[in-house]
Amino acid sequence: MRDDILSLVYSAIEEVDPLTTEGKPIERKPEARLLGGDNGVDSLTFVNLVVAIEEHVHKTFGKSVVLVDEENMVAEEHPFRTIGTMADYVEKVMNKA
Repeated sequence: MRDDILSLVYSAIEEVDPLTTEGKPIERKPEARLLGGDNGVDSLTFVNLVVAIEEHVHKTFGKSVVLVDEENMVAEEHPFRTIGTMADYVEKVMNKA
């Protein structure tokens, strides 16, 4: 299942990359940084990516999910650090849905 979700996240990245404000593509590997640190994406890119992932989950798996809420954004170890942690979190949210 994780490989399917990583593929879904990579598809969402392909959709969002042309919209990035800095024009820098997001790396397609689990350890690629999303939020935090110097190599993370800007906030607009992050929002576009989250929306794209939610839409891909709905199209692919027929599940409606909400990935961002106040609780996970303020957590010390939020799930949006890397592509891999995002994929793990998407799987967790999908299993709850």
